[in-house]
Amino acid sequence: MANKRRPKKIKAPYRKYVAGQGFVHTRGFTSASDAVESISRGNGDIVETPQGSFYYDLDTESIVQLEVAPQLPSQENNQTNADGKYTGDTVLPWEIFDRMLRFCDKIEPQFLLVCRRWYYICVPLLYASPKLQSRNFSQFVDAVINNRKKRLGENVLDLDLSHIIQSGKNSYVSKLLRRCSPKMRCFTAPQTSFGYAPLISLKSCRQLQYLDLGLVSETVQLGELFSAIKEFACLTHLSFPRSSIDCAGFRDFEWPPNLRYLKLSGGITNEFVMESKFPRTIRTLEFSFCPQINEHSVYMVLARIGDFLKHLYFHYPMPTLHESSLDFVFRYCSNLITLQLTVDYCSKWAFSENMLTPLPTPRPLRTLLLECSGNLGQSFKVHPDDITIALAEERLPNLNTVRVSSKLGWDMKGSDVGDLISCLEDQDGSLYINY
Repeated sequence: MANKRRPKKIKAPYRKYVAGQGFVHTRGFTSASDAVESISRGNGDIVETPQGSFYYDLDTESIVQLEVAPQLPSQENNQTNADGKYTGDTVLPWEIFDRMLRFCDKIEPQFLLVCRRWYYICVPLLYASPKLQSRNFSQFVDAVINNRKKRLGENVLDLDLSHIIQSGKNSYVSKLLRRCSPKMRCFTAPQTSFGYAPLISLKSCRQLQYLDLGLVSETVQLGELFSAIKEFACLTHLSFPRSSIDCAGFRDFEWPPNLRYLKLSGGITNEFVMESKFPRTIRTLEFSFCPQINEHSVYMVLARIGDFLKHLYFHYPMPTLHESSLDFVFRYCSNLITLQLTVDYCSKWAFSENMLTPLPTPRPLRTLLLECSGNLGQSFKVHPDDITIALAEERLPNLNTVRVSSKLGWDMKGSDVGDLISCLEDQDGSLYINY
């Protein structure tokens, strides 16, 4: 039978809240000095660690925490001394981490697990320009569309769907455009799954600057495209779809005021080209697979904006053009820096003195690209001597790069090509062959 009258030496362990310290554990002793003295006599020595004070309890054969280590002062509590020097811990501002991470070549998903601040810094960088392919497109759609609370789509700046061929749907592309519309600057449409619904959702992307529809293989009505982009004041690059039809309503269409790059392709008609009021801000113009545009329409466009163009490209095929339709390009465009001609639609007379007439200032052309389809009879239309004579007579004083298709059939070891290379080297230029 226990003696109830014997005084107890210890109290039941409990915890209490102390202002400024938080919860304090008594560990069953009356004071901290008694606790230390009793532990030293009856148990193992006290071990001091960065996490606190611990001792080994011989009765229970376990390690018991006696005291919690004091917490380091937070960044808000750091102060400066009278000299203005920082007296707290050395901690970089979060803006420095943000700036450093922006210089990283690749943002790894593991960066999101460092801390909460790193998560908020890395999420916009991770979703700014996602690399989408068929194997990860469904996960991206699920993260952006289904998770509405995080609003990950608002961080997307460049949405490139050119590698998505059969994995997408019209509904997916439409929803992605709506979720990513607040900040999206560049959009490249997929080859499929771009129909009426994505065109309607495209209207919400008011901040769009780059719009590439050149890969779209589905039928697109240009009237709907015009109504979708009519309010895009920031748009600078526009590529028409290659399968566009029905140009009705183009007379009422207003081009984006800041348009600098335009690629015409698809089913645009001669009436569209001749009657449209192209903005004079265009600096780069491309013609790619325009089966209905003839020679007269091409020169109507160049007569209006040819003096403002810096880069002009003609791609094969354009079946309505003849074998010498592009010989007069230099007469309409005197300020070109880059010119790409298809030998199927031009001849040696394009580089003659009648076409390369003298100008008040030296002609600024620097890069000349000669493409060829490889059909019979095309290798004899433009000879290396035609360009060599133009260089020797200083008709092209700034030309330093000539790129020729291998289908043109030039003999790279012949004397004619050697003379051309010598003239180009005199102007610090080179000759390149495209295979």
